[in-house]
Amino acid sequence: MKFSPVLVEQFLHRFLFVLFVGQIILLVNCFGSKQIIEKKPDSHIKPIVIPPQYLKPIIGRVEWVEFPNWKLKLRARVDTGAKSCSIHAVNIERVTENGEVFVFFDTFVDEKPVRLKSKFVKEAKVTSTSGVSETRIIISEVMKMGKYKEEVIINLNDRTNLTYPILIGRNYLMGKFLVDVSLSHQLGD
Repeated sequence: MKFSPVLVEQFLHRFLFVLFVGQIILLVNCFGSKQIIEKKPDSHIKPIVIPPQYLKPIIGRVEWVEFPNWKLKLRARVDTGAKSCSIHAVNIERVTENGEVFVFFDTFVDEKPVRLKSKFVKEAKVTSTSGVSETRIIISEVMKMGKYKEEVIINLNDRTNLTYPILIGRNYLMGKFLVDVSLSHQLGD
């Protein structure tokens, strides 16, 4: 059965006209009567729920750290691959005072040497990212990042050729922060 092109064209015009009028009637009924069409959420889509263990401050690859006992504030590299924290230290001396062992060492602030003192904890073998093992002196100091302040184990290391004098490792980060390496200084300057 063949339809003439004129009949097909008339049919299409009538169909489109009816469709157009139907849409206008629908719009007038909805807006004219001040009804609001509410789209209900699909029942098969569940809302995203973030578990509480992930509700932590996000820090970047570089952050400021403070050492209240030394009255010192330095920029630090955040390294989730490092097991423990490390601080730049040269001219290290062990001294016994009143039966307690202390460590004196120099670090640098704005390229000026600063002599620091801390209680000696132990010596330990530390393996660097390049795979080289060496014995380092370990101290314990109060460290503050943002509003988080806690005593942390830090190894002394000559970081002369590295950009940042402090390396923040997992022993301080774990359980407190999420790290986004595309960011820096998220806890303020």
